[in-house]
Amino acid sequence: MLRGSPDNEIATELPLSDGSSDSVNTNFPGLEQPYATGGRLPGILFYRTKESFWLPYHLLERMEYQAERIRLVFAMCDVVVEGRGLHRLYVELSRQVVWRVVEQGVRYAVLADTGTLIIRIERAAHTKNEQPQP
Repeated sequence: MLRGSPDNEIATELPLSDGSSDSVNTNFPGLEQPYATGGRLPGILFYRTKESFWLPYHLLERMEYQAERIRLVFAMCDVVVEGRGLHRLYVELSRQVVWRVVEQGVRYAVLADTGTLIIRIERAAHTKNEQPQP
């Protein structure tokens, strides 16, 4: 039996577009890391149970932080991140170094005793006549 990966196997890592030797994992992320930082990438990948969406930083108009909630107001939608230990995520978002945020859910709360836990990510589109509240 031959060992090794077959030629038709899909690559799980792709090089960054700037040609650097770093790589980005292209698998759906696990729940063990609520968010990832590194560099100044142009936007944020939000992962929910079986879906994902991406929003660019240049459309981020403002952020609001409460103890267990961060509200991100983008030009076309609002994103609400709920959980615990979110202040560090809030600071990293303000520095625009977060490139991935992963919804871990309530079930993961039992396993994660400390640190940041992201229970829910909600996205709500703005209607045409609605302006985001200051």
